[in-house]
Amino acid sequence: MEVKKISSTILKVPISHPYELPLTIFDRFADNIHIPVLYVFTPTTSSNADIISALSKTLFHFPTLTANLSTNSHGRPCLTVGDPQGGALLVEATVSSKLEDHLPFTPSPDFTLLHPEDENAKHSLQVQLNRFQCGGLVIGVTNHHRVADGQSMGSFFVTWGKMVRGIHNDPLPAVYDQSWLKPRHPPLVQFDHWGTDFMPLSSQPKECCLFNPIVVDPSEITNMLLHFSPEFIMKLKAQTGKLTTEKHTTFETLLGYLWRKVTIARQLDDKECTMLRISVNGRSRLWPPVPLEFFGNLVLNAYPKANSKELIEGGVATAAEIIRKGLRFIGEDYFRSFIDLGEVYGDRDLVPCYDKDTNLLSPILEVNSWLGFGFDEVDFGGSGTFRGFLPTWEPLEGLLVLIPAASGDGGVDVFLSLLEKHAVVLREISHTLD
Repeated sequence: MEVKKISSTILKVPISHPYELPLTIFDRFADNIHIPVLYVFTPTTSSNADIISALSKTLFHFPTLTANLSTNSHGRPCLTVGDPQGGALLVEATVSSKLEDHLPFTPSPDFTLLHPEDENAKHSLQVQLNRFQCGGLVIGVTNHHRVADGQSMGSFFVTWGKMVRGIHNDPLPAVYDQSWLKPRHPPLVQFDHWGTDFMPLSSQPKECCLFNPIVVDPSEITNMLLHFSPEFIMKLKAQTGKLTTEKHTTFETLLGYLWRKVTIARQLDDKECTMLRISVNGRSRLWPPVPLEFFGNLVLNAYPKANSKELIEGGVATAAEIIRKGLRFIGEDYFRSFIDLGEVYGDRDLVPCYDKDTNLLSPILEVNSWLGFGFDEVDFGGSGTFRGFLPTWEPLEGLLVLIPAASGDGGVDVFLSLLEKHAVVLREISHTLD
């Protein structure tokens, strides 16, 4: 794939007086990285000029995406909105081939050519418009995770698409009111977040999170995209009814199925502990509920664990039930405890446990669900067809992302990164029912 960058510019939001917005405890817990994704559209689409104009208008309502990550006078991490060095990077590029030559999009290292460099990026939001010979369009976007989580970026993308089509949201979609995250008085840290969410402080016992210290050559890691139809998922759900009368969700069922399959493919020892690290959206878990339009980060992790042999022999029903219990543990009390932790220890150097991760997560599986975030509802105008939304190439073993199926059949696509030798096994068993 030959990609030629033809122009780049910085889009700024007109702010007369720059201001600092402190990072919340949830922002500080988020990955200190850029998240790169691709949107794929067949021709015809709106012009680059219309898409860029709409992006400028949209950023006015999402100003933190143009902010700089910095520290305030007290040494606390913050966003500086209106910083002269800030703004969003916008790149226009052409691709020498036709889009149809690359469809359907399946993970490839070439994907990294379709978005700006995400390592050590200077801007919180980076956008690259890639025009193919046929007029097809791939929009590559990277955003800093400490500025916005998946729910927030879903709202941003949907609003941007509406702006392109001349539809203006009323009320405006972004909510920045941090009063939703006020600590209790007095603060009450009910749960032990040390060694689970954050690394223990120097004065605390040296209990460690589960992690693998081994680093592998990135060439040993591959990415794959699996599709699961609604019919296949219904068959899985029929298996989960064996242990409970309460129906399991699509997420619990499919993830339980995949957890077992990946454990088999990884060839873990029978007694080895395997763990999921599942992103949990706190907006609906807090009371009163935080609006879905809250912009920023409001995500913690659930950590379901199981013995490898127990997981494999227990079937999908057992795996789904372990996941359900793990998710329900991360309820309002846990989120409130985490908020209060930020009040008590906010002036300390808090390091998320996953900062110890190498590029080999096994026996951990990091799980993100992009279902229900509206990514598949994005429409940039024109008569072209939406053909996919997916991460770019990720050289991180153990990453699993659930995505609305690009086929539009109501199923689920699963992006998964594994060692190549394990991916070979998984491809053979990925759709075999026990």
